[in-house]
Amino acid sequence: MTTEVGGEYLALARKYRPQNFEDVVGQEHVLKALAHSIDTNRTHHAYLLTGTRGIGKTTIARIFAKALECEKGVSSHPCGECDACKAIIAGVFPDVVEIDAASQTKVDDTRQLLENTQYPPLKARYKIYIIDEVHMLSTSSFNALLKTLEEPPAYVKFILATTDPHKIPSTVLSRCLQFQLRALSLDEISHQLQKVCGLENVKYSQEAIQALARAARGSMRDALSLCDQAIALGHGELEAATVYSMLGTIGDVLITDILGLLSTPPAAQAASAAQAVPVAPTADALDLGAVLKKIREKSPNYKSLLDELLLVFHDLAMYQMLGANTHLEVFSFSTSMLDSFARKFDPQQIQLYYQIVLEGLQEYPYATDGRAAFEMTLLRLLAFTPLKKNFLGEKTS
Repeated sequence: MTTEVGGEYLALARKYRPQNFEDVVGQEHVLKALAHSIDTNRTHHAYLLTGTRGIGKTTIARIFAKALECEKGVSSHPCGECDACKAIIAGVFPDVVEIDAASQTKVDDTRQLLENTQYPPLKARYKIYIIDEVHMLSTSSFNALLKTLEEPPAYVKFILATTDPHKIPSTVLSRCLQFQLRALSLDEISHQLQKVCGLENVKYSQEAIQALARAARGSMRDALSLCDQAIALGHGELEAATVYSMLGTIGDVLITDILGLLSTPPAAQAASAAQAVPVAPTADALDLGAVLKKIREKSPNYKSLLDELLLVFHDLAMYQMLGANTHLEVFSFSTSMLDSFARKFDPQQIQLYYQIVLEGLQEYPYATDGRAAFEMTLLRLLAFTPLKKNFLGEKTS
């Protein structure tokens, strides 16, 4: 479900790249500050946008450039129709230069760039330099950049973007206005995916949308790329089974089955604890076997499965402390599922399970077989399932 442009297909992440501040998902605190500085003619000469991948750093930088260079006047609402706006969108405007610092780390590249700043813009009001992954510049390159960053010509603007601001020298940081972009919430990503699927006339299930939003880990670009892939695999539709297969996960149903195993201590184990005599589990072993069989039939990515378990234990711990009515967007799984299992575990159990899964992930690279690593972690979880009262003080069976 991509769009054909000039004989080539345009991926969803490119087709639905925001072209104005209003279209950007999230980042309200950054957008308001930038829009206000543009509308009041108080723009700084150097900006630094930081945050994880795929959350809008380069996109915001391009919109900011359009706002300053639009032929209809400097405005936080660039027209998008004039020659300048179109050229910036196409990446061919001579006075807006995009540089990938990861591939141009040498000091000679930086010096050549800085030499060009002494010449006024060819067509527009400003010469704007967008430097992506700026933390990849060498120490010599940063030193060469310092003087120009401190006192650039009036017509020069720098917009730096990075995923790792800690690697940027403090002398550079102090010369820039810094904006921290946040990872997007599940609701923000889910809403945008639904909007895109609607525009593309793609049938989708809510479970599939939620699975993609979780897998994106806060990145809108990753979510759209995964959505593109899932639509292709699903022959134009977005179904949960296709998404789980593509991601190598097992879905909420089997996650619920695993939690069910943990919340129902084996009767034989309880008897052996009372008698202090080892007794092999009987009927409950069949339940475990059935769950393992279902998981094996899915042929999942077992590391991703451990990641899912870690996430669900985090959600259960947060739900127990905050409840369903919290204003924080902290849950990756449905509140109905969390409410059900939050009553069956006490906080100590959840913390123990989280540590066991975390240890399983740490040991995973050393395992000869991913399935064995996951199953041993699951058995370790089952080995620590004591009979206790739940968090609400109610007895469990």
